[in-house]
Amino acid sequence: MKKIAWLFGLLLGLFLMWYLFLKAEHYQVSFTTKQPPGVVFQHILDWPTYGKKDSLEIALIATNRYSRIEQKVMVNDSTFNYVWDLNRINDSLTKVTARIRDLNHPWAQKIQTPFIQNNFVKGSIRNVENVGKQLLKKSENFKVDSFSDTLFQSKFCTYISIKSTVKTKAQTMLRDISLVMGYIKDHEIPLDGDPFLEVTEWNQENDSIRFNFCFPIQKRDSLPPNANLLFKETKPIKALKATFHGNYRISDQAWYYLLDEAFRKNRTVIPLPIELYLNDPHVGGNSLDWKAHILLPLGEKTE
Repeated sequence: MKKIAWLFGLLLGLFLMWYLFLKAEHYQVSFTTKQPPGVVFQHILDWPTYGKKDSLEIALIATNRYSRIEQKVMVNDSTFNYVWDLNRINDSLTKVTARIRDLNHPWAQKIQTPFIQNNFVKGSIRNVENVGKQLLKKSENFKVDSFSDTLFQSKFCTYISIKSTVKTKAQTMLRDISLVMGYIKDHEIPLDGDPFLEVTEWNQENDSIRFNFCFPIQKRDSLPPNANLLFKETKPIKALKATFHGNYRISDQAWYYLLDEAFRKNRTVIPLPIELYLNDPHVGGNSLDWKAHILLPLGEKTE
């Protein structure tokens, strides 16, 4: 019995040492979502925007792309550390875990949180629930389906080369579309397909992109020059394709679905998306009825 008591005391002591001195977080909250890790990752990075309604000030500390985010969260005079871990647990679910630390009252939370649901615990649950609810609300505005391999055919087009962020790509296209359409109408050049966007550079660390906004036109021996427009014939591209339903302003959500699909199926893709727009947003209507084909060029298959 003495040995058992001694062993129990040793284990208890080791546990207390781990809990008091090694365990970083004071509390953790988890939820699952049908969204892939890339979508969740971007959603949590946007927390400073939609968190303002809860009077939160949020600063980014560090990231491990699509799997981990560390943030400093300030509420009135209190400061907290949030570490988010994102894990694909199966083909349809992502587990999101927030590990939270009270930077102002670390020892008090170590002692209180196992036994009482204090304001720190309640606030932690509320904040993570709000992030989850906002993610669910966002997911109701779009759908991504119909994954398949495809061949993006060669097209002759006139285009504008644009630099922007991922979030502002739709605004920049709207800003410049009149330049292209004005040229096409003024010179009575027939369109020869749906407009598309091809990303030529994507810095995933800061989400800056450079892309060509392209309008397929009938090729002619000569075309009137324009200082703002370029012309080219694209090459055929083998690609992994998905269909996006929703407002084109958030069509980049499909990029993360395709990256996730490629990762899970052990496919090699080049992270330079192509978006082929099948509807005219100016017509209006329910944006969930809008469709776009989103493609990631395929590289060589891995074993």
